[in-house]
Amino acid sequence: MRHELIICTRNRPNDLGECLESVAAQSRRPDRVVIVDSSDAYATRGVVEEFEKRSGIAVRYARAVPRKTVQLNVALDFIDPSTDIVHFTDDDVVLDREYLAEMLAALEAHPHCGGVGGRIANLPERRAKGVVRWFRRAFLLDSARQGALLRSGVNTMCRTGGRPYRVDWLSGCSMSYRRSAIAGLRFDETRARAGHGEDVDFSARVATGSALIWTPRASLEHRVSPINRDDELLARRRAVRSQWRLARIGVSPVNQAGVLYAVVGDTLMLLAMSVLFRSRTHLRQAIANTAGVVEAVKGVSV
Repeated sequence: MRHELIICTRNRPNDLGECLESVAAQSRRPDRVVIVDSSDAYATRGVVEEFEKRSGIAVRYARAVPRKTVQLNVALDFIDPSTDIVHFTDDDVVLDREYLAEMLAALEAHPHCGGVGGRIANLPERRAKGVVRWFRRAFLLDSARQGALLRSGVNTMCRTGGRPYRVDWLSGCSMSYRRSAIAGLRFDETRARAGHGEDVDFSARVATGSALIWTPRASLEHRVSPINRDDELLARRRAVRSQWRLARIGVSPVNQAGVLYAVVGDTLMLLAMSVLFRSRTHLRQAIANTAGVVEAVKGVSV
């Protein structure tokens, strides 16, 4: 079974170097690594060349404009026609030694599925409890079901589980697809910069044609590099615009009423917290929610 790994990167040579070290250490190494770089300097290319020389793993290196969804589509264009499985991970991820082997094993064990996601070992625990948790669930901001994509466009993470189970979407740092399941699909290039929500959009569209599975046996650490990250308020606005975009293009089960309902609920909760705790931070977050809705309705890109 031929399998290739796609990594898109921008201005993170040190993070990428650690990621590639974990790729070289895999018990079942990829047949090729496709790296699409949009860095401003040349340090990243040196990291890639050193990795190819020391590991002996074939590499296809390419440059692209600094827009992650464009980079991802460029990478897809380079996948060998004989490749069976396409893996995606991020440049700030460190893979467990058995990660790729376990992803392939999950695909072999579930021949009906089109894609598999692995366990992000360093995910923080859920913080919402009690009344707050029930409030969030009532306003479609959370769900008891892990790996769910809600009508609001909110997606819940997979945190626990001792065996594989079916999910609605896959996290971009841990996606492996049968090439046949993604044939003809492209990442949404209207999503700017780091492509906020591109993983939910892409994987949910895959899920309309074939099942997606999450497996706890394939483990990785997502170190979440601070480089090229939006500040918290911009990220919040972009999240709203991303959810609205899912509804506009008809990604099931997301709809505009659900998105608005969830934003209203979240905003009410933030306003209550800003009064209760005299918190300007929560007030700014509520304002960012409102700005996100206005921008989404105006058609501002994600």
